[in-house]
Amino acid sequence: MFYPGDAKALAETVADCLARGEAGARAGATPARAIISPHAGYVYSGWLAGAAFRSTEGRPVRHAVVLSPSHRHAFEGIALPSGSAYAMPGFDVAINTGARDALVAQGLAHVEDEAHDREHGVETQLPFLHAVHPEADVVPLVIGRASDAQVAAVIDFLTDALDGPLFVLSSDLSHFLTQDRALAHDAQTARLIETGDWPALTGSHACGAAGIRGYLASGAGQGTRPVRLAMATSADASGDTSRVVGYGAWAFHGADDDAVATDDRATLLKTARAALTARTTRGTDPRIRQESFAPALRSHGAAFVTLTQAGRLRGCIGSLMAHRPLVEDVAQNAINAGHADPRFAAVTAGELDSLRLKIAVLGPAAPMRFDSEEDLLAQLRPGEDGLILSDRGRRGTFLPMVWDSLPDPAAFLTALKQKAGLARDHWSATLEVHRYRAESFAES
Repeated sequence: MFYPGDAKALAETVADCLARGEAGARAGATPARAIISPHAGYVYSGWLAGAAFRSTEGRPVRHAVVLSPSHRHAFEGIALPSGSAYAMPGFDVAINTGARDALVAQGLAHVEDEAHDREHGVETQLPFLHAVHPEADVVPLVIGRASDAQVAAVIDFLTDALDGPLFVLSSDLSHFLTQDRALAHDAQTARLIETGDWPALTGSHACGAAGIRGYLASGAGQGTRPVRLAMATSADASGDTSRVVGYGAWAFHGADDDAVATDDRATLLKTARAALTARTTRGTDPRIRQESFAPALRSHGAAFVTLTQAGRLRGCIGSLMAHRPLVEDVAQNAINAGHADPRFAAVTAGELDSLRLKIAVLGPAAPMRFDSEEDLLAQLRPGEDGLILSDRGRRGTFLPMVWDSLPDPAAFLTALKQKAGLARDHWSATLEVHRYRAESFAES
């Protein structure tokens, strides 16, 4: 029903879908540690699954964890099958029975074959998994009525128990809307996923919402950055715009991973300079045509743009939280760095050639847990961590580049307190610190 039953035809179809999923082949980006991959018939969404799995290429994957909604069977909790392998056309995929038994022993999941009978949410992922990671086994999880905390607990248990598992979040998007309504609804879903507003994600946004929410609620998912790879609807294949299903593919990168591909870095730098030049020479902001940029650059993202002149700071403005498409955020912050930084006069046309632009794309901020100032200082990673410190209604942030001038953790923290408007020796039980990573690149 969903993919060819003939081994040769299936292999050829998957190879074609992987070739068409070019958006997932992102040179310079770290291979994804989790993906959202659609599970419709391959004629409709196979190329998006191809994009999702291509984003994992180059990463050794011995274990995959597939989280699927239950489409046909109502039950409580999270279900595993009793078998030891999937018999697919032309190949088998081993089920990790050790992980299954451990989950059952811990009371985190149970065996219920009825949940897996005729369940396509897991099965449609396996030909892609086998093609890209042929040695990987699978932990197939079908989610019934389960809380985000239950799903997150399973994910964190498997993260600790297995060696670098790949999490596959099997999900389609909107169902049976008109094309225009589906596109608008799926754009809202993308915003919820990409801006960290995942608690608002419902089954009407994505049928696999429970798996997506659970991953983003887990320790493994916190601080990861989702990058959009592709979006489409069934109308692209069928031509019927009256009642469509939406699809999307995302790659999740860890806090220490590179999420911006080499070509995308070059595009962002070119766009930042063009935006600054337009405002400086013409006095108007350029119009950003989102559709002309790669899906990854249409993902919501947060960035700082820094201008230097002869090695000295000439302006720096940015966003701490993702709230608009990354390409728009970079363009607007380039303009603001040159014309809205209160520390400097506006950039003039005569200065443009002497300016060097640097972009820092911020990953999501994750809360730090500490018992004392000494404990906090011991956890800091000089040169890597950006910090957001807040207490008593005050807040301040330092980008990782600030370590260049404040390499000592104690001095870094003291200066950050002062930037937030707090005393040098301030400490309280309500002090909050969030850590993020900034992926930086500059004009040569």
